Amino acid sequence: MPELPEVETVKNTILPLIQYKTIQKVDIFYDRLIQSNIEIFKKDIINKKILNIQRYGKYLFFDLSDDFILIIHLRMEGKFSYNQSNKNPRISSTTLIFYFDDSTSLSFNDTRKFGLMYLTNKKEIHSLPMMQKLGIEANKVEEKDYETLFKKLKRKKPIKELLLDQSIMCGIGNIYADETLYRSNINPLTKGNELKNEQFIEIFKNAKIVLDKAIKLGGSTVHSFSSNGIDGKFQNELLCYGKVGETCPKCGTKFHKIFLGGRGTTFCPNCQINHSLQKAIGITGPIGSGKSTVLNYLKSKKYLIVSSDKVVHSLYEEPYIRNKVSKILGFNFDVLNEDSRKKAKELMVKNPLVKQKIEDFIYPILEDKLIKLINENDKIAIEVPLLFKAHFEYMFKKIIVITLSKEKQLENLNIRGEKNINSSIKLNNDFDYKKNENVYLIENNSSKEELFKKIDKILEN
Repeated sequence: MPELPEVETVKNTILPLIQYKTIQKVDIFYDRLIQSNIEIFKKDIINKKILNIQRYGKYLFFDLSDDFILIIHLRMEGKFSYNQSNKNPRISSTTLIFYFDDSTSLSFNDTRKFGLMYLTNKKEIHSLPMMQKLGIEANKVEEKDYETLFKKLKRKKPIKELLLDQSIMCGIGNIYADETLYRSNINPLTKGNELKNEQFIEIFKNAKIVLDKAIKLGGSTVHSFSSNGIDGKFQNELLCYGKVGETCPKCGTKFHKIFLGGRGTTFCPNCQINHSLQKAIGITGPIGSGKSTVLNYLKSKKYLIVSSDKVVHSLYEEPYIRNKVSKILGFNFDVLNEDSRKKAKELMVKNPLVKQKIEDFIYPILEDKLIKLINENDKIAIEVPLLFKAHFEYMFKKIIVITLSKEKQLENLNIRGEKNINSSIKLNNDFDYKKNENVYLIENNSSKEELFKKIDKILEN
């Protein structure tokens, strides 16, 4: 659907072409386009001169002679086409044509036939229900509007849905809601009543920045939008919308897509954290650091424990996943076969690109499994060896990073009977972590008792 910048572009494109022209005739090919009385519309529109075009939100207002106003909403795919000749300008999607006194014409083409037009006058326009419902334009919010908007936005509805509510702020649609929330680092599922005033102000500021820049660049030519055949350029500036599967330029996490209120919604789960998801404890560390030991200790504390290694192992048994991994490895991979596992490990050590392809394929599947488990359980601990590389930080309320000396690592691997220790260490040599307030570093160079004391201290906090 064309949003504020696209509708502004339509106004700026067609106004120079039709200003001061007089409508001599109108052909209506789809009666439901006209929301006012259609017979009166046909009669009153004739001999009206187009004086100006204005826009408010997603609406266009044709200022006509004799104080008439033609209200137009493009809806999903409505667009205008200016024709140098009034001979046979109709195409299959044309729902209306205005014919002017200079033998030119303006067609309204609407494949989905959701567009609308309403003819009224200046005295009545402000009393129309469709006009009374419109909120302040999203790129015109000033400090004096803040308190009113805070009250309207602090509701138990996802902020993405509230931004699409034209009675609160008008002009924002799906594209610019996603872009605004991404720039504001706010998850689209966050309820309006969970946000602070400072976060709303950040939304107002970013909405203005995004919308004004989009207007300057002629809107976003996404899907089918264009104005009289002229494409916008803001789609080249989009950071988030439509980028599902691509990596976030701020943190490297892959963009996610969900459906919210029937609308596709793209966001970065790591920059736009869903705080209601942050219930789990994450455990990570290099191979042989004691992750399983910590996991089992948390089991004794009544946590549901999950080993990502075991989840991935079970995924490799599924035919589709096994076939996909086999294609990447270049041989028939069988996770239940020790020789096959050894061959895969050696190949990934020698060729990091193969390892990366495996991870790029398996991480999103693992991610979905873990999110489902977190949503279903309030007390859960999950071990993820490459948690930060996979960009899974956003899932966890606390992350325990276990570190140890090289000597202790070799000792632990020998105790557990690890075969091909050097290969295992090399395969895990891209382990890394990031420090923040939710990350707790624990050195595991002494006894289990000391390790458990450190865990207890973290749990107490």
